[in-house]
Amino acid sequence: MPGELKGLRGPHPIKAVLVVVIIVVIQIALPSEVTPGPAWLIIVVELSGIPIVFISRTLGMVATKRFRHVMDVYFFLLICSGATNAFLLLVAALDDSGSSGIALLFAGFGVLAINVLTFGLIYWWIDGGGPLRRMQGQVTRWDFQFPQQQALVEEWHPMLFDYLYVAYTNILAFSPTDAMPLTHRVKLLFTVQSAISVLTVVVTVGHAINVLST
Repeated sequence: MPGELKGLRGPHPIKAVLVVVIIVVIQIALPSEVTPGPAWLIIVVELSGIPIVFISRTLGMVATKRFRHVMDVYFFLLICSGATNAFLLLVAALDDSGSSGIALLFAGFGVLAINVLTFGLIYWWIDGGGPLRRMQGQVTRWDFQFPQQQALVEEWHPMLFDYLYVAYTNILAFSPTDAMPLTHRVKLLFTVQSAISVLTVVVTVGHAINVLST
């Protein structure tokens, strides 16, 4: 039960914080044409994840329903930001008066990197009820099934890197290659991530061809 985990401190969140910082750094480096809204507002929204992650550890990763709703809103905003990045990348690619082809080519790789980091962080947060439940072995329902779980590897539980790898393989193969999605919410997230990455890859590859042909 959630109440049984209250007061327990979750795993140290420094790696998750580092992921948020990298997302912000990439967002800052993107051309203005690819950044949704005022750049400072997007950065503030993304940076708000740092105190949220630290608070979540103090509250035991499960905390209250209200706090989990805050996390849900934060991740929803991250997804919207990444999707808007991809859409604006397409718009910029169709506008010859904007940034150069090389700048947009690098922007495409940046948008893909944000995609992987964002969804990897989300998968890490939601699987099995969160990092603390996984660490304590109190998961009642898994969202992913990793090969190590099928092989019954003792004392193994997925870490942040495992979820980043899942997100990475999903944008390359557009299908699960490592961990299988088990729940509807994760399958929906996989679909959204793949849709964003397809748009980004099409634009990026198209620009790469144009740059190489000139």
